[in-house]
Amino acid sequence: MEETNITAFAKINIGLKIFDRRKSGYHDIESLFQNVDIADTLRIRPNNVGKIVIEGDIGCAPEQSTIYHAAKNFCMEFEDKSPITGVTIKVEKGIPSGAGLGGAGADAAATLFGMNELFEKRLSRAELARIGSRVASDVAFFLYGGAAIVRGRGEYVFPIEPRTDFGLVILQPTWTSSTPEAYAALDNYRAIRGIEHACTSEDAAGYSINLPNEQLEKIYRSPIQKWGFENDFLPVLAEKKKQYSEMLSLLQEAGAAYVNLTGSGSCVFGVFDNAEAAQKASCTCSSLLFGEGDRAQSFAAHIIAAKPLARSMIVSYIQDCNEDTRSDKERPCYGSY
Repeated sequence: MEETNITAFAKINIGLKIFDRRKSGYHDIESLFQNVDIADTLRIRPNNVGKIVIEGDIGCAPEQSTIYHAAKNFCMEFEDKSPITGVTIKVEKGIPSGAGLGGAGADAAATLFGMNELFEKRLSRAELARIGSRVASDVAFFLYGGAAIVRGRGEYVFPIEPRTDFGLVILQPTWTSSTPEAYAALDNYRAIRGIEHACTSEDAAGYSINLPNEQLEKIYRSPIQKWGFENDFLPVLAEKKKQYSEMLSLLQEAGAAYVNLTGSGSCVFGVFDNAEAAQKASCTCSSLLFGEGDRAQSFAAHIIAAKPLARSMIVSYIQDCNEDTRSDKERPCYGSY
């Protein structure tokens, strides 16, 4: 195989519960992830020079990126047998960084999946998730994709049948949000107010539980107007920046049946009954934000009409004429999408 091309899709957190910090320094989460049609593209090919080469504007030094760390950790799996002689990964960013949309995790998952296919290593998704856990906490979700209940630090993924029957409007402000800083702010916020968020129970695996999977999925299946999910980061961030409340109010005025923050910010989103309603609402938000009324330019944001997806990536291949050109459905299954 000469090359693997992957479209890696973003996610939103429909809800995000964060439990008290453990002695390890980490927090367990209870969240419902959903892929959305905002994407990065990765072009992965062997280079035979013994190096990991990252090309494209990724917003940081290549060696600091999750793409590089995913590729390095993948290569380390095979150092003692059939070593990988080098890989070049060209990235085109479409998922904004520091936005709560999971771009770093999506890129890492795409790197692992793409290298697994390109070098024909035949690791299962569970094995790729194990490698990915050393890179970013949400990599496992992007290896499964669609919709899932996610627990622990993100390593426990319970896929559910994804809904694709609604529309989304995502507002991206001019600022970004750092996940480590958001967790620190949440711990401080709770300490000052004497708030504890202990779990109601623990699974045998040791992760925290507030609501069981069955109840979370039941809420997800209910009418959007009845969604009662919360994001524990929201009151913390809204206290620092009143614009968060303004953005959520704007989405509600535009007709959103449900609004929330995704991840640790900075993006917020509104859920609408269908894609047409979301597209109309994005125009309404745009005229209010960038028009000439009293609210114009009260805060600047990118406005994105988006759709929920049932998958986390699209994979295509470039092969030599002499190679196996059968479709994915005809090829041996070892984690292919």
